[in-house]
Amino acid sequence: MTISDLHAKLKENGISEDQYFLHGLFGSKDDNEKIALTIRKGQYGIEYETYYKEYGEKHSTRIFSNETEACEYIFKKLIDQQTLNRIQNIAGLSGMTVNERLWESGLMDEFDSAKKKDKTRAKEILRWLRVDDPSIVKIVK
Repeated sequence: MTISDLHAKLKENGISEDQYFLHGLFGSKDDNEKIALTIRKGQYGIEYETYYKEYGEKHSTRIFSNETEACEYIFKKLIDQQTLNRIQNIAGLSGMTVNERLWESGLMDEFDSAKKKDKTRAKEILRWLRVDDPSIVKIVK
């Protein structure tokens, strides 16, 4: 995936351009208070740096030597952020069963797939939905 492909995928998924900065080519015109990806010359070649910038300071910085990996990382971060925002807007979440929470959040299919292939992701989804740890252990086993 290239930065241009990433931008297209983000638009397809309804991610607003004011939430990300892609080397000044796509997204917001500045990187402050956004998830960002920049390209720079590193010691051994081109590097792709991802970070979140807040009050002029970079946080959660990661360096990739591969454009595809950097773009996939940014895509996952922004999709996860969109999902968390959607979950926060669900009224009455704490009074729902786990299945109702999965259904309301739109995460039922992703959870079912993750439960079979990626238990860590399955647990992450349940934590987002505020499922308690003992229940998570029983559900994901």
